[in-house]
Amino acid sequence: MLAQKGMDLLSGVFRGAVDKGTLEIADLIEEKTGIDVNDVAEGKLTDDQWVKLKEFELQNQQMLLDYRQGSETRSLEETKAHLADRADARNMQIEHSKSQDRFVRRFIHYYALLITVLTFAFVFFAAFGPHDPSNVRIIDTVLGFLLGVSLSATIQFFFGSSQGSSNKQDQIERLTQQLSTARKGPEGGEQ
Repeated sequence: MLAQKGMDLLSGVFRGAVDKGTLEIADLIEEKTGIDVNDVAEGKLTDDQWVKLKEFELQNQQMLLDYRQGSETRSLEETKAHLADRADARNMQIEHSKSQDRFVRRFIHYYALLITVLTFAFVFFAAFGPHDPSNVRIIDTVLGFLLGVSLSATIQFFFGSSQGSSNKQDQIERLTQQLSTARKGPEGGEQ
């Protein structure tokens, strides 16, 4: 909505993950203009409020630019940390592959095979095995964990995962957090 109205600086601030700086800017906007940024996202602003928001952006250009630059730097540092972590895991695997002990060289493969076999055995049991209807929720939870975490992590380890997939997961987590926050009332209870 902000980008459509020509407020690229503000749009860039609220496009990424919500962090302390983003919340501070949202509070500053509300303090200076009386506009809640949630109303912006929901398209509830009047023409006068859009004008006030544009004036806020023009008056605070340097602060918004500094925030965006800092945000991009933090994102770059986070990406570097993730890449370094992956490099350490790869180096460990390379060292294990040089070992004279056959079990050490193949442990990761045995472990992946065990996880995969157990996951498919549980899927088979969940689909065709006898189970008590009162245990359906437990079976669903275990099945979700095995497929969504265990098997997925195994596949990602051996075949990799794209950065886009990681970004999508981050966005899903952020939106889930925002949704749970929106459902809570001012005193922390459910609305």
